[in-house]
Amino acid sequence: MIIAALAVDSDKAFMLNLYHDYYGLVRKTVYNITHDLDNLEDLINDTFLKLVDKISLIRTLNSCKTAAYIVYSSRSVAINFIKHRDVETKHLYYGEESDMAKSIPDGEDTIVDRIIHQEEIEEMGNAILKLPEKQKELLYFKYILDMDDSEIAPILNIAPDSVRQYLTRARRNAKQMMGKEMNNHAK
Repeated sequence: MIIAALAVDSDKAFMLNLYHDYYGLVRKTVYNITHDLDNLEDLINDTFLKLVDKISLIRTLNSCKTAAYIVYSSRSVAINFIKHRDVETKHLYYGEESDMAKSIPDGEDTIVDRIIHQEEIEEMGNAILKLPEKQKELLYFKYILDMDDSEIAPILNIAPDSVRQYLTRARRNAKQMMGKEMNNHAK
């Protein structure tokens, strides 16, 4: 197991808790990028191995920043896997009589599209981090944990019928923050 490599008992306990708390988030993040069930568990383990080296940093982060850091690490592992897989696919030799090279997708467009998509996700993450705490939690509960309105309402002490309005405001604020970020980068 990954945790066996850790020397300090407190680090083992910390990583076990991190693994327990964020396994689902890492699994979802990696799968959404790779769509590869065959390698999913290996990629999850690779993500947590990468996080072992960053225990001291992760301990200093609050829960929102920890989640964001873990998502970025998961995405990094998944993107590296895709790049490596695409390079291997591009260099496969099929033989002269079965020339399948023309039917193999180039792969470069998909990598570029994915990188652009990942940059957009990163900008969205940065915008969300700037939102008020209640709006961050609302978006986290709704889109990361896939909770429905009736589950979210008692946690945030709002009426179940009002959750949709709060979500609309949170999304609108995040979109505005993204627009400001994009304008700042364009200058």
